[in-house]
Amino acid sequence: MKKLRMILAFTMVVTMAVSGCGPRTVVRPTIISGTIKPVALIAQAIAGTALQVQVLAGDDGAPLLNARELVSASAVVFQAGTPIDAWSNEMEQGGVRFVSLSAALEKGTPDGPWLSFRDSAEMARLMRDTLDALYPELKEQFDSRYAVFMDQCSQADGRLKRLVWSAGTRAFLAEDTTWSSAAGDFGLRVVVQPGLKGLDLSGAEAALRVADWGSGEKTQVVVVNVAPGGSTGVSRQSNGIIACSLDALGATAEGAFVPWLEQQLTLLGSAIGK
Repeated sequence: MKKLRMILAFTMVVTMAVSGCGPRTVVRPTIISGTIKPVALIAQAIAGTALQVQVLAGDDGAPLLNARELVSASAVVFQAGTPIDAWSNEMEQGGVRFVSLSAALEKGTPDGPWLSFRDSAEMARLMRDTLDALYPELKEQFDSRYAVFMDQCSQADGRLKRLVWSAGTRAFLAEDTTWSSAAGDFGLRVVVQPGLKGLDLSGAEAALRVADWGSGEKTQVVVVNVAPGGSTGVSRQSNGIIACSLDALGATAEGAFVPWLEQQLTLLGSAIGK
């Protein structure tokens, strides 16, 4: 009788194993996504080569045609959590974790937090914590890369502060609040004027408007977000306006996040120093 019970028990174990009723190994995708390119670049800085990082939007911030397909292949989607990627809220799928990086920032943080080294560091911390939890076997690697990223941000921020603090003006004009977080890092003020959108900065009318809008802050520096395919740079117009064309969405980024952002903010520092 005892022998019979042993045979039956063994048979049940074999049956469960064959039928898939035994313990299952959960295979987690090694693909993660960022809604926009700057977010994906920060994620890449933390993940390194351990994970594949993909971006869901084009250089204009609009979702790619196959964005839903990319989401379905991801273990986690990192969102900026600002109006620029509000479209991603409609792509949530079962089994794919969505993490809004705005949760790591102070309430009321302006748009464009990825353009601030201070806010980018906070966003990176939340990314690291998320990846540590999802891939505990890679925790040491993520923690190490996060420390390197923090050091790079700190050094770049220090170089920029020395540049900006020697500038002659402490303000600039812009059509929206995209660069407000970055400005706050350096004690700069942003004069938001929606009327700048589409305005030809080389004309006489623009000179009059900019002189009026910037009179309170004594500035003629105008920050313009370049369209995809456009060039960044600083130029003094013949009418006195200093046009600073910057890339807010990483279209010109060819490598890592920190060098790209430092390049944009160096242009801003150069513009207000003219």
